Amino acid sequence: MKPKAVVSLVLAWMLLSTCGCSGRSTGRPVTKTPLPPDIAGTWKARENVWKIVLSPNGTVSSAVIPMGEVEVKPNKTTRAEMKDGQFSTFRAGDCIVEYSPDTRELFVSVEMKKIHVVYADNVVDGSSLDRFAGPVSEDGKVWTADWINVFDYGPRFPQDPNDIYAEPVVFDKIEN
Repeated sequence: MKPKAVVSLVLAWMLLSTCGCSGRSTGRPVTKTPLPPDIAGTWKARENVWKIVLSPNGTVSSAVIPMGEVEVKPNKTTRAEMKDGQFSTFRAGDCIVEYSPDTRELFVSVEMKKIHVVYADNVVDGSSLDRFAGPVSEDGKVWTADWINVFDYGPRFPQDPNDIYAEPVVFDKIEN
């Protein structure tokens, strides 16, 4: 592979590498179900492809993740055709939703247990965990969250453990 192609692949992988779910509680008082109507629905990130659909019963119905811009569903495997005609697979784990009505704090965690991306002559295998936590506006139209992404894509694409930080992301409510 040419050096320019390797650099492009690494940069694309880094830009696309986000996702996850978690079974850990945040320790905040929460209501698991149902979610209020202004919290349940479809949340779309302003500056990336993240789209998270929250059911009224307090669960994640689906999420569009940056890695491959693929829609995944909790505890399901998604098979996606890549632009070159090859197929990649994405196995999601448990996705957690917690909401505190007192503070309007929403926590969503998306876990990708197994990611297997095949493109051209490249294969990337790994997993990731994405966590979003922050307040929902009083009108229920904007969710401003801190986003933490932890991933393991093997030795070719290591994540520096000292470089894990919360990045702000703003979601807009696009559907109820």
